[in-house]
Amino acid sequence: MLNKNSPIPLYYQIAERIKEQVALGELAAGDQLPPERELCDQFGVSRMTVRQAVTYLAKQGLLDVRPGVGTFIAQPKLTYDALHLLGFSEEMARSGAVAESLVLEQSLVVPAARVASKLRLDPNETVVQIVRLRRVNQEPMLLETSMIRAAIVPDLEQVDLAQNSLYELLERRYGLRLQRSHQTVEVVIANEYEQQLFGLRSGAAMILLEGVTYDADEQPIEYFKAIYRGDRCKFELESRRSPGQGMNGNPISMAAKL
Repeated sequence: MLNKNSPIPLYYQIAERIKEQVALGELAAGDQLPPERELCDQFGVSRMTVRQAVTYLAKQGLLDVRPGVGTFIAQPKLTYDALHLLGFSEEMARSGAVAESLVLEQSLVVPAARVASKLRLDPNETVVQIVRLRRVNQEPMLLETSMIRAAIVPDLEQVDLAQNSLYELLERRYGLRLQRSHQTVEVVIANEYEQQLFGLRSGAAMILLEGVTYDADEQPIEYFKAIYRGDRCKFELESRRSPGQGMNGNPISMAAKL
């Protein structure tokens, strides 16, 4: 039963109950949620409260509301493992998903000064800029931009990157051993281009992942920027607290570099 004396809103309590049912496997992807009237009776609340809970969960990507049909448990979100340096193709292959790439741009460009600084480039030095729309099971998931110093990847702008993993190609063909990446993660709002590309509504939340990949000699190899769908993607992290730290003002160590 809900706690009607709690300061936590009733709709939020209902949403948490439904999320728990999904986590326990009591509700699976594709299952239809009971009708509003039945949920009202189950939780002892008004239709407005039930609708608030459903709307909240739909915005989180947990529910799929189909007007005139019903409300269903959505497919699980794509999980990105931020602890391991894997390309998108490698990540999807590991999870068993069917991934594909649509190359939107692949050319030689002089990058913006901010990117040039991150890659430690000389003035007017060019990079290979690769922009790809990445899809999982034919559903657009992320828009990915990679920039790599052209001098260390000759003719990369001519390679078919719709069918090949970029990271595997860098290691196999160019002998570049990717060692680590430094990344930042933030929530942003989809712009008009991204809304059109992903088929999203105005104001849709996106996850922006941006950073630099380094080799074993700490040389920057790639600047990357990836815009993930906030309703279909989540990130998996692991944090560790070092003994004796945190209370004296020292930072707490993080296993994931974000």
